[in-house]
Amino acid sequence: MKQFFLILLLAASIQGFSQSESAFFTALKNNDSATMESYLDDKIDFSFFEDQQMLNKSVAISKLKNFLSSQKVLSVEVIHKGSSKDRSSKYKVAKLTTSTDTYRVFVFSAGDFDAKSIKEIRIDKF
Repeated sequence: MKQFFLILLLAASIQGFSQSESAFFTALKNNDSATMESYLDDKIDFSFFEDQQMLNKSVAISKLKNFLSSQKVLSVEVIHKGSSKDRSSKYKVAKLTTSTDTYRVFVFSAGDFDAKSIKEIRIDKF
């Protein structure tokens, strides 16, 4: 019986972690700028194709929102992820499919993907 409760607790913990980890990408798919903004650090390294700038989060969200409003997002699929050896930083690479094209989205965070942890976003053609 103790093993059953331990397994149940472990499963609930994993489920909660995976939901918070993918919430940014779900917000990206749904063009939910308020949720995406909550994950960004106050200053973010934002690269849109060849244009790389250090922006405050409101400007970065505005650019991201403009891009997403011009596209009909069909899917966002995380295709690769990793972390530093000491787990102090993580990254994910997602495939963003729209009605007109496919893009590669790179997201870098300090620590887990949680509030104010995202430091960098890069969007390129896939």
